[in-house]
Amino acid sequence: MNLKDLLNKKPRVLVIGGGVTGKAVVDFLKKFNCEVLLLDGKSKPNILGISYFPESTPLVSIGLVDLAIKSPGFKPTHPIISELKDADVPILSEIGLARYFFHGKIIGITGTDGKSTTTALTYHIVSKSFPKSKMGGNIGVPFIEFCQDDLDFAVLELSSYQLEDSDLLHLDISTILNIAPDHLERHGNMEKYLEAKKRIIDAENPETVFVTNKRLVDKLNLESLHFSGKLRLFGEAEDCGAKILLDEEIIITENFTYSIKKFSLEGKHNLENLAASILLCEAAGCLPENIESAISSFTGLLYRFQKIKEWNGITFINDSKSTNIHSMLSGLAGIKSSMPIILILGGKQKNEELLPLTNRLKELNAQVFLIGEARLHWEKELSVCLQDRLHVLENLNDAVKSIREKVNEIKAEMIIFSPACASFDQYNNFEERGKHFTDLVNQYF
Repeated sequence: MNLKDLLNKKPRVLVIGGGVTGKAVVDFLKKFNCEVLLLDGKSKPNILGISYFPESTPLVSIGLVDLAIKSPGFKPTHPIISELKDADVPILSEIGLARYFFHGKIIGITGTDGKSTTTALTYHIVSKSFPKSKMGGNIGVPFIEFCQDDLDFAVLELSSYQLEDSDLLHLDISTILNIAPDHLERHGNMEKYLEAKKRIIDAENPETVFVTNKRLVDKLNLESLHFSGKLRLFGEAEDCGAKILLDEEIIITENFTYSIKKFSLEGKHNLENLAASILLCEAAGCLPENIESAISSFTGLLYRFQKIKEWNGITFINDSKSTNIHSMLSGLAGIKSSMPIILILGGKQKNEELLPLTNRLKELNAQVFLIGEARLHWEKELSVCLQDRLHVLENLNDAVKSIREKVNEIKAEMIIFSPACASFDQYNNFEERGKHFTDLVNQYF
């Protein structure tokens, strides 16, 4: 399919999903004078020049279409997808559509945890050497909004949903940071989740650079993909291309020895994110001296283990971006077992094994406040390991208010909001949840 030729013929294009991504796709297609049709599960959006159909509309009622663009929020098993395939209608993702039009180089970043931090960090470093660069994808703005810009690099965070929907993206540089159970309600099992992540690898391109964790490389089984590119590993092992030396506070590559003393993010997991980012930026052609200089000026992401306040010797941490157990445990990895802390957990729980969480809670000197939908599912197991250290409340406001009442009695050194759950039981997204926590802390403390 020659997509540009097709769009120039003013085709009928069905956009599936009217969220941020879908609206960006609609705006892009309107530049080609396409007849745009929008299928969405919510109320009719305020977008001029389109035909709108409710989510349950069958294809026969929509009529023949020449092309469909699917937003990642719609499952691949949705009936409209099956109907489109039966009618031999080409289906593209927003990322796949944008890829056709982008002429610069792409750095693609995925993983269960750390991908937003690593994407932002990589963009921060790359943009110092290549100012004609932009960041987007699953973070910031959709790729489709800047895919026609004259850029040196696009630094893209790519979710498993986006990758699952995309054909081979032919990325110049890519990474899978780590893999842990997540989004299994969408993918079904870990094997399918991993397969979605592996679609980021341009395996048969000898010029591609693929970066991953030394601990993960065997699980990826690159031989089965006939991988012919350049593999770069990070970790603490001797044979890593970016070797992390914790005691010396350096990361060593074949090109340079990077001091990480001025790197502002705490935790071993963030040093792994940094090591991955260094390899990505070296592959992009950034000079090592420029990489090291940029490392010290990166301040991190909003709501990812972010220090928001100190009050009476207590540090408040906002980790609203912790949307699964693996992410929460990564953030807490640097917390010493002897430190008295208060931990706020809960939200919309995912299909994850609780044992890693309960094992870590047994080690910590923590009073745990459990909130949201998760309290209905986790209370029994958490009460076994925490006993009288577990406090169950309905929502975040109740938790922070209760902590204010008990704080002198508990004598914590740190109060950490790290939900280990999605936000959708009570919030639209983790950003809204994170802002609410910050507002509550400022209200009560």
